[in-house]
Amino acid sequence: MGQSLIIIGAGIAGLATGCYAQMNGYQSQIFEKHNKPGGLCTAWRRQEMLAYAD
Repeated sequence: MGQSLIIIGAGIAGLATGCYAQMNGYQSQIFEKHNKPGGLCTAWRRQEMLAYAD
């Protein structure tokens, strides 16, 4: 059985950590309390566009 880790928070850092962990042979699970991953990136606005469409 390989090593595993749990990541709390599905913001940019949590998502990147999960990806890099799996690329390096770890099993990873990401937990997020909100219904959308991405953290603060889901609130970014640029002109007429939203970073995350509902």
